[in-house]
Amino acid sequence: MDVLVAGKGFIGKNIGKRLSSEGHSVEYLDRTRGDYHIDIRKEFGIDKSFDVVYHTIGLAPGFYGEKEYYNTHVRGTEHLVKGVDTEKIVYLSALGVGKIDHSYFNTKERAEEIIQESGVDYTIVRPSTVLGEGNRLLESIRNISFTRVFPDIPTQMQPIEKDSLIEILYRCLDNYSGEVLEVAGDEEISLGELAKDIYRDEGYSCHLVPFPVFMTEAGLLGLRFLPPPFLPENRVLLKMNNTLEENDAQRVLQD
Repeated sequence: MDVLVAGKGFIGKNIGKRLSSEGHSVEYLDRTRGDYHIDIRKEFGIDKSFDVVYHTIGLAPGFYGEKEYYNTHVRGTEHLVKGVDTEKIVYLSALGVGKIDHSYFNTKERAEEIIQESGVDYTIVRPSTVLGEGNRLLESIRNISFTRVFPDIPTQMQPIEKDSLIEILYRCLDNYSGEVLEVAGDEEISLGELAKDIYRDEGYSCHLVPFPVFMTEAGLLGLRFLPPPFLPENRVLLKMNNTLEENDAQRVLQD
């Protein structure tokens, strides 16, 4: 198949490698890398048709403001749908869409709607936090591991391994038409415990400091003058568990 991968970042480059290894013709659309140097926040057109487009372009949750999320997730998806002729779109969304009232998730939800209303076949994949090099949240935690302390934030997550997500995305190439797949790992873990694991990988012990969520919220308000992720809007991310009761990953990986 002729496949266009939009975004050559953390997930895009890896799904592209997997597709190429299976004999598919893969091209990349990216602002600075790939075959088409295009900023999807602006209108564009590509004079070529593709069997499938993998839309992996997105901003990290909690690190940007509402306007930036809107321009990339909403306007960018509008431009991609109009600018590329394809039979199917596989969209990398996020677990928590429709449940978490935050500009990151709200704009991801609107992007899903644009794809669903486009008249093109689609599969939407909503992954939990992805474990692997390139995840901005995890890299931020790793960068402060030398401090050996981290707040014991109880928010529950259900991380998925990068290789598992890539396999799921690959299987969406010609399957799961018109479906929304919510995928996660097998185990739940708090953000504090996840930080301990990351610190351990870096060779440091981690002392979890009792830090009630309400104090974290107050802290974010007090630190609003600092750059992301110290944004008041991110308070909501600390209050919402991001886990699944029915995990589509199990079904897809067993097919």
